[in-house]
Amino acid sequence: MNYKKSTTMLALAAIPAAVLFVPPTETHAAENSGAVGYYNGNTYYSSEVTYVETLINQINPYSTSFNYQVQLAKNAYENLTTIQKSQVSNTYTLFNYLNTYTDYQTINTNFSNKMNAISINDRSFIRNVEEANRYYNSLSSLQKSVIPTYLVTQLQTYLTNIANMRAAEAKLEALNVKDTDYQVQYSAAMLAYNALPYNYRTLISSKAAEKVKEYELYFSLEYNRSAAQKVINVISKLSTISSPKEVQDARELYNNLTVYQQNFVTNTRDLTYFETVLKNPHLGWDPEYDYYNGEDEDEEFDDITIKKSGNSYAVLVPLSEMKRYTPTTITVSKNITLKVSRTSIPDYRDTSVIAMSIDEYDGNSIVFTATVNNEDVQFSNYVDIELKGLPSNATILRVDENGNEVAANYKKSGTKYTIKTKKSAEFVVSTKSVVFHDIRTDGNRVAIEQLAKRNIVSGTSSNYFEPNAQVTVGQYATMIARAMNLSATESSPYVDVKGKWYGASIQALIEANILDDKNGKYYYPDQIVTRQQAAVIAVRMLKQAGIALPDTNYSKVPFKDFQKVSANARYHVAVAYQLGIFGGKSNGNFDPNDKLTRSQMAKVLYTTLQMANML
Repeated sequence: MNYKKSTTMLALAAIPAAVLFVPPTETHAAENSGAVGYYNGNTYYSSEVTYVETLINQINPYSTSFNYQVQLAKNAYENLTTIQKSQVSNTYTLFNYLNTYTDYQTINTNFSNKMNAISINDRSFIRNVEEANRYYNSLSSLQKSVIPTYLVTQLQTYLTNIANMRAAEAKLEALNVKDTDYQVQYSAAMLAYNALPYNYRTLISSKAAEKVKEYELYFSLEYNRSAAQKVINVISKLSTISSPKEVQDARELYNNLTVYQQNFVTNTRDLTYFETVLKNPHLGWDPEYDYYNGEDEDEEFDDITIKKSGNSYAVLVPLSEMKRYTPTTITVSKNITLKVSRTSIPDYRDTSVIAMSIDEYDGNSIVFTATVNNEDVQFSNYVDIELKGLPSNATILRVDENGNEVAANYKKSGTKYTIKTKKSAEFVVSTKSVVFHDIRTDGNRVAIEQLAKRNIVSGTSSNYFEPNAQVTVGQYATMIARAMNLSATESSPYVDVKGKWYGASIQALIEANILDDKNGKYYYPDQIVTRQQAAVIAVRMLKQAGIALPDTNYSKVPFKDFQKVSANARYHVAVAYQLGIFGGKSNGNFDPNDKLTRSQMAKVLYTTLQMANML
């Protein structure tokens, strides 16, 4: 028979081993009775036997004083004579309570020993937690009630953290570089991993390190190009006499590449062609399939007119024929595709026609123009100019109004380059290389070199970058304005900014709501950028680029010093952490006021531009 016991079993230790029976201080004749009575100081009882029976009847297994009541009744019973004991009518009930009490003492001791044996630093940590949990679950609800609350809470904390650790480990295990959403899954897995308490992260740190290395390898240009080249070589050996198995083997090799690696395979079209003919032998082989058969004549695509003359293309598009909310795709040539949305041209009626032209010069320069009613168009959203056939090491730069080659907003995916522009512009193709002698072992070398090739960042002197130097607000503003092609519409009102080489960039970022406007005459552009300032700037850059920002939960941010982040920067730091732009330091802190180095700046800027679809 089970009885519910108190959750304060430990209080038993404070009760003396034996509660002495106090002999009656007075005996009185019970009212209306000649029997000798017993008085315990508060109540009259007809006899000592009645007193003991009353004590037993008063025991409540659901009371917090259950242990005390059992001991009190036990001691009173033991002070009876043998004859008196035989007269106690509920002795059996007392014995049941005593057996239960002894059993509960054993349960409490056993569970406490199991919990005390748990140490997260032991190899048997998880096994010991699971053993304690199995023991606890084997108890009845009444038996569980004797376990101290703090031990139960501690066990639940262990179990919750282990469950979260296993969930994070499962996400890491499930990562597959061949999945199309690999980057998203990787970010989610690392977010779950970094949210774990430090000791639990160490239990699966080897798996996390393995996946980080795998991720870094995934984006290694040399590795991925090498893997793609092997497939390119196999496809290039296919011919009209190739067997179906040879074509099938080539397809299998291609499918085994990651999505990122597949972008580097330049002859996928050949493979598709061989597969198509083998599946449809009645079509026969087309000896000219590898050549572009376009003629120098007008082509009609649902009233969209494309005129070709040499290396120049003119595209006429009635606004009424354009999709309103999704981009209208216009295949200009084998290597050029335009994507324009109707909503990016808000100031003109549907009866108007937009005229766009693209002029190619020796494959090294492209001029894009757009007019409506002979007026230059300022698009409200980006127009995409997709280019193919460029050198694999090509960098696209924009020619500004002064004839200088500056950073262009474009993204590379495999062999396809997508230029993003909101107005007519000239772009040049550069194959220059960048060499900085002091970043050869820098972990952010790729980011630095890519930004330098695009003229977004530059060295401090010939072939030196000084990665450990700090970054001022003026310097950082200039880099961002270059990267995002932002320009100011007004001159800066600040005394220490106006007329300086970075003045227009700071003003442009203020107008774009990336930098805060300040009260007073001074902006202090020579101040060093801190980590929390960089996080705020990064998130505002994404917002300016039209990227949807995620909801965030401050409780999920693992930084020990998160409360030190200024109130108006906490949201931005949390989002920057969630998106993987910023991580914590090895000690678990964010260090919001720590200064940003040029190397760290390059990594943050490179990652942010990638998320903004500008790289």
